[in-house]
Amino acid sequence: MRLTIAILTWEYPPRIVGDMAYYVEKLAQELSKENDVCVITCHDAPYLHEKVSNSLEIYRVPNPVKPHVNVVTWALSLTSEIQRIVADIYYDKSRKFDIIDDHEWQFVTAATALKRAFGIPFVLTFHSLESKRSSDPSAPLSACIKGLERVGAYESDKIITRSKLLKSEVESVHQVPPSKVRYIPESTSWLGETLDTYNQVIAHQ
Repeated sequence: MRLTIAILTWEYPPRIVGDMAYYVEKLAQELSKENDVCVITCHDAPYLHEKVSNSLEIYRVPNPVKPHVNVVTWALSLTSEIQRIVADIYYDKSRKFDIIDDHEWQFVTAATALKRAFGIPFVLTFHSLESKRSSDPSAPLSACIKGLERVGAYESDKIITRSKLLKSEVESVHQVPPSKVRYIPESTSWLGETLDTYNQVIAHQ
């Protein structure tokens, strides 16, 4: 079955902070070979829509609020714009989104709101956890980010991790049942396992 997939990500080339940008770019390109993919990401310049191919489109969304106190205020103020763009695409296309794949905590609130408003199931892909990234996990900022991660862990229909260690950390830190978390390595079966996860989630709606 051909799917229409929305990928939410704060990293996407040319915005590169770590290897997540390359991972999501590769995922979008591979998925678009047999599915319709819309990548919704952030952008420092004015709004930009790129039609890469008939099945892959990139929507680069600027934050309407400046300046920002920290990364949390940046993410939460951008959330409304992310939701608006996805809603516009949803209403504009003859075929609605089958699933949202949200990468990391930054757009968890957007994915959650879209799921509740439109009934679109969403998968949360963790690349790392704040409790492991932060030098002071108990600090207020880190605690807030951890809270957003937990919202995503609870509201998502399935969680994907890129390592077995991260899978066990997600289960432990966010008290998630093992059956909800799927470890998918970047191997020859990577794309197939990802699509299998999407289809499982869709089938259970």
